[in-house]
Amino acid sequence: MSKPKPPSPLPTSPSAAVSDRLRPALLVLVVLVTAGCASGAGDGAAGGMRAWVDERGQVRYTPAASNASETSGETTGKKGSGETGVTRAAESSHPEFNLEQYPDAGDKNSSRESEELFYSWRDAQGRIHNTPYLYGEEALGQVMREPEPVRASEARVTTSGAAAAPGFRRDSEAAAILGVGEGSETRLDAFAQQCCGALPRLDYQKLEPERTLPVDLGEEADVYRFATGDSRFALVRLPQDPEQSLLRVRSFIRDGGFFLPNAVFLDGGFRPVRMVTDIVMEYSPETWRRYGHMEARLALKPDSGERWLVVFTRPEDLESGTRVGEQGKRRRLTHEPVGSLSLRLVD
Repeated sequence: MSKPKPPSPLPTSPSAAVSDRLRPALLVLVVLVTAGCASGAGDGAAGGMRAWVDERGQVRYTPAASNASETSGETTGKKGSGETGVTRAAESSHPEFNLEQYPDAGDKNSSRESEELFYSWRDAQGRIHNTPYLYGEEALGQVMREPEPVRASEARVTTSGAAAAPGFRRDSEAAAILGVGEGSETRLDAFAQQCCGALPRLDYQKLEPERTLPVDLGEEADVYRFATGDSRFALVRLPQDPEQSLLRVRSFIRDGGFFLPNAVFLDGGFRPVRMVTDIVMEYSPETWRRYGHMEARLALKPDSGERWLVVFTRPEDLESGTRVGEQGKRRRLTHEPVGSLSLRLVD
């Protein structure tokens, strides 16, 4: 019985033979490439890379060695050791955008204080202004001054016991009715006889901090006969202990006129404590964001017992007007028996 023949080996193709011969060479090449990458990574890690943008807007990367003096010597030739390590190989010959025009381009610690900055803001008339922005200790001191305190508007003020209450004439009809003569009560006391105990108290408004109170003195508003004459009026309850010290009064301009306000402050028993008349008001023209108005600020004196405010006008005020506007563009505003106001507590 004959023995079985062993299987014959598979034939080897020429390409397989070549692959066997190239395998050692490829292995050596991979080792060399890996060693080169490791060496390059070590050099880059020592100093890092610096990214910059050339005059064409292209981002470029330059190796930044840890020793600035060595990098300076390699990239700029025989230069002083005090120069920066920024390479000048890609330095542009552009007449404007080059390192000669911008010597601080490679200095990351260069100062920017020589640049003039601006901030934009809008004034009360809606105009936009550009104002230089000041910085630094010396410049900051120029703008960090104590702000000037806001003061009460000029006016004629009469308190209880004073001898003259503006708007109450000794020869007026009210004085004759009240029997006020020489040596009798003061004029504010005489004014108090007709105001303000009989004022309607049901329809009063309450002034609250941080809120603007609109006051409508239109045709439907109540009319009261004061000692100075008939007038529409508004009765306002004041905060007992306001943090603010001033009351801002705005009277809005409508059809070339506005309501010229006078004020009487009352105590808790509705007795007049202080009268403010002939108030000097400031003009603010109409803009795209607000109505034109006249504005004044009245002092608040809660320590004097002032708890209520009465806003009214006088017949003699209706006979006059107020001229407003810039020189050459001035116009006359009439004083009207009706109008719209707003009240707000301010610092």
